[in-house]
Amino acid sequence: MKIAIVGVGVAGGVVATGLAHHPAIELLAFERVGPDDHALAGNGLNIGPNALHALDRAMPEMAERLRNLSLPWRQWRASTVQGELLYQIPLSGVAPCDGIRIRWAELYKACRELPAGCIRYQSEKIRILPDDGHGRLALDVVDSRGASATYSDIDMLIASDGRYSDIRSQVCGAGEITYLGVANFRTLLQDHGQWPIDDLEQWFNGPNRLLAFRLRDGLVYLSGNLPLPPGEPIPEKRHIADWLRRSFLPEAADMAAVPRHLLDGAINAARQDDLHWSRLQQTTVQWLDASHRIVFPGDSGHAMVPTLGQGASTAIEDAALLVKMIGTAFENTSCPDPRQILLEYARHRHARIEFVRTFSWQASDVIRADLFSLAAVRAKGDDGYQNALHTLYHDIWP
Repeated sequence: MKIAIVGVGVAGGVVATGLAHHPAIELLAFERVGPDDHALAGNGLNIGPNALHALDRAMPEMAERLRNLSLPWRQWRASTVQGELLYQIPLSGVAPCDGIRIRWAELYKACRELPAGCIRYQSEKIRILPDDGHGRLALDVVDSRGASATYSDIDMLIASDGRYSDIRSQVCGAGEITYLGVANFRTLLQDHGQWPIDDLEQWFNGPNRLLAFRLRDGLVYLSGNLPLPPGEPIPEKRHIADWLRRSFLPEAADMAAVPRHLLDGAINAARQDDLHWSRLQQTTVQWLDASHRIVFPGDSGHAMVPTLGQGASTAIEDAALLVKMIGTAFENTSCPDPRQILLEYARHRHARIEFVRTFSWQASDVIRADLFSLAAVRAKGDDGYQNALHTLYHDIWP
């Protein structure tokens, strides 16, 4: 079976790693950036226990590699910026294992540890060619030098080229975007180990939230959420520092030491133009194209709001299950039908991803100006919410 992967990021990298040595598969992998560009991927992310649980079941060597490149994520904890604890949830009570805290660069590195020549880097433009009448796929690929090559007789295409997937746009049209009404910033801070920050914590001043944790290299990853109505622009750079100060400084009480350090760090980063901004959004779900030969795992098929840290986590889940199902198909027959594999795969993932997307959107009530209340934040410590977290982290696939 000839399988092509477009986009060797998280989902594509996990699939490529899982299939690279399969004797019955010819693998083609295309990546837009160069082989060392992952070294420039700044910032960090938290990957949920569900992703590690999926890898433990399908690709244990990759699970171990990720754990070795990261620090454990063991809690959900939230306080006010004045220091009042609102809730604390140990993941040991709701998950089968810890999550991880990792640099994006390290994650990409782990996902791209493949045999030399396995990935065709700097593949800048990829076009799906018209059906030649045999039902299989063909790609026209143009690299960064302008050289073009055609790859034909492709049985399955894994389009993991991100939330603005060009492959999806070519064959299915662009997905519809829904904005949450929240802006997000992120940066890395160097405190030389002086601040008492380790595992993931959050601090609220109304719906304005700071979230931070320490990474393996000692840096502190910081992100922040601020309500921003859809269509309203992020303030100009010269106004960002004042916006942050007004948003996070409490009016009637002193700010606790740790969130004050983080706010100062964010303001300094803003003055140095070192805050990376985005808008929280999700896109309509698309699993397969009409031919049932193209699949869209991760953000290319179901980009969601990042409130629960499930973007990369569900991409890893998607990829691990796809590797497992392809392997099982070859165990059952020497010549499986790729379309049947993908149809069954989409059927398995549909309800799971709908649950995760819905839960992530609903959990975002505490960072929306129209829904926020301290009672809503405290409710995240209640049994109902923790039961939903248990489902999120355990029920990865049948």
